[in-house]
Amino acid sequence: MIPENTGGPVADALITLVLATSFLIVGGRRVDTAIKVIITQGVLLTAATVTLGLITGGHEVYFAALLTLAVKAVIIPYVLHRVQSRVRTDRETKSFVNIKMSLVICSALVMLAYVVTGHALGNAPTHTATALPTAVSMMLIGLFIMVSRKLAIMQVMGLLVMENGIYLAGIATAAGLPLVVELGIFLDILVGVLIMGILTFKINQTFDHVDTHNLKNLRG
Repeated sequence: MIPENTGGPVADALITLVLATSFLIVGGRRVDTAIKVIITQGVLLTAATVTLGLITGGHEVYFAALLTLAVKAVIIPYVLHRVQSRVRTDRETKSFVNIKMSLVICSALVMLAYVVTGHALGNAPTHTATALPTAVSMMLIGLFIMVSRKLAIMQVMGLLVMENGIYLAGIATAAGLPLVVELGIFLDILVGVLIMGILTFKINQTFDHVDTHNLKNLRG
């Protein structure tokens, strides 16, 4: 265990970088770039988890860090890359909200998250005061990506950003999650990505593209 005044600034910097990577997904349209950002976010989350573990002294957090690196930075990006190669989609051409407006909206969501969580934190530790607003911001940004993008695989990116926010909130506020909860979360998100990958492939087979906007044509 290390003093918070030593590890705190490192944790804060890593958590801030995690939030910044979410904006890279919001501001981009290339699928391969988004996958690389998801890998980067997974690595940063791993480093943040280890740092928070050093601060809190929770040894179970190190196992969570190992799972984070394996699932979020290796397995899920590999699945996404395979889906992209199968559907042959390099970039998103259209979305429900343009990039500039998306960045403005997401900036407003971050401000909202910091205002709302600021009233609830009270005398929380410094690392929690930084991590919780960031986690809520990522949940909101991930949800926004899911509803504002037309490309199915980009909607999966939104799901991953939102789940990363939930994970960060759990690690920061509970000083580490119970092992069974960690395994359940990782299994759920992995199964979710696999299912969405299959659906993306099926959408591409049916419509010859993965624009989910045209799914309304399936209504009777």
